[in-house]
Amino acid sequence: MKRTILIAAFVMAVILLVLGLIFLCAATREPGRLPLSLILLAIGGGLAAWSALTWRREQQLEPDRLADSIVGLARAGGSAEVSLAQIVAELNVPTEAAQRALGVLERRGECRRERRAGKDLYVFPGLVERKVVRRCAYCGSEFSVKTPLYKCPNCGGELKLVRE
Repeated sequence: MKRTILIAAFVMAVILLVLGLIFLCAATREPGRLPLSLILLAIGGGLAAWSALTWRREQQLEPDRLADSIVGLARAGGSAEVSLAQIVAELNVPTEAAQRALGVLERRGECRRERRAGKDLYVFPGLVERKVVRRCAYCGSEFSVKTPLYKCPNCGGELKLVRE
């Protein structure tokens, strides 16, 4: 419904701008038409700007697009978790839009809600950094991946890369 109103407003703005330009051209012959042309151009330009900016804001508040912004916010935070209040404050979106986007993320399995210290947090397990180590398959010794080892110095067993 709101999109229909925005499209109608934009069409009306285009019509007003065209009329304003026609009257501006006519004002070269009859200067009395200049004020009307300027009024039509101002109203048309304002209406076009309002409808375009409102359309853009509506696009940003769509749950799928907002979900991508929330994932980016969680990634930028480093801890791979965000709260609803943090989303609302940092992305400057209404609470209802943020909740719809979080619902989309939960249905996709990209995040899960956890309650800590009386506060709901949304955790993104796919963004949590995992430690990679070299581990011996026989004795279980662990070594840094920075060390170029392929056999365990303790028992001679094969080392494998393991994510923790």
